[in-house]
Amino acid sequence: MMKLLLTLSLFATLAATSVSELHAGEPVPGIVAAAAEPAVSAINGKLDANYGAINRASTRGLAGSLSVPLGQRFGAQFDGLYQHGFSTNIFGVGSHFFARDPGKGLIGLVFSGMTSQKFTDVIVGAEGEYYFKQATLGAVAGYDNYDSHVPTTFPGLATHESFVAARLYAAVYPVDDLMVRLEYQNRFNHSFCMAHVEWQTPMKGVAIYADGGVGENGYAHLLGGLRIYFGGDKSLKDRHRQDDPDNVNSTFIGTNSAGSTNTAPAQEAPPAEECHGGCECC
Repeated sequence: MMKLLLTLSLFATLAATSVSELHAGEPVPGIVAAAAEPAVSAINGKLDANYGAINRASTRGLAGSLSVPLGQRFGAQFDGLYQHGFSTNIFGVGSHFFARDPGKGLIGLVFSGMTSQKFTDVIVGAEGEYYFKQATLGAVAGYDNYDSHVPTTFPGLATHESFVAARLYAAVYPVDDLMVRLEYQNRFNHSFCMAHVEWQTPMKGVAIYADGGVGENGYAHLLGGLRIYFGGDKSLKDRHRQDDPDNVNSTFIGTNSAGSTNTAPAQEAPPAEECHGGCECC
């Protein structure tokens, strides 16, 4: 609970700083104030395919995003996802509305909705990022309504329960076409730790990535895939700061799938009763 409160506190500080800069009328552009570059450079998008395992069950999927500029200060993005795993099909949609200064950071609202035969998951919240020269700090926090239709080791998920969903992450760019991100998530009042690596290849707009994580109650996932960016020829760091934010469905697909699977080890069958004669089996 303390980690979750610290996450929300950090996000609130980021939001308050941006708003105060706007009202103060400082000459240095804030996240919401007018910036030298537009919030979204131009209409752009991305498509990616992944394969891997979540809670020792194989999974594969497709995801895509479309980002559009809304004037100089604002932008919007629309996300979609299809994932197959755990003997079910998962469908997701998402959206972002944000203000961004590509030289400083982003602040906005985010929505994610995912559904399958085994669960429904709806998140409504806020997101923010702050940019350093070769690093990004980010946070997402919001209201999460989750309903698992199957037995699970996470208490309370078998009914429509409400939680706070949160992400806190730090991304580093050793070079402009390589990102390494460490992330903490809080879902269902449980903690998850993750790592993500993405490299944009010399082929225009083509990147490969790997994503892994561990968490409470035996949670683990490992995914890898191919991502194709559409919209200009630029470095991976510039794509992340000038074009599209993360696909909100993809960032939560591991932990929301965890809520629809039982991570407890299977119980061994009791030993067969010994037969000492006098019965039909002997």
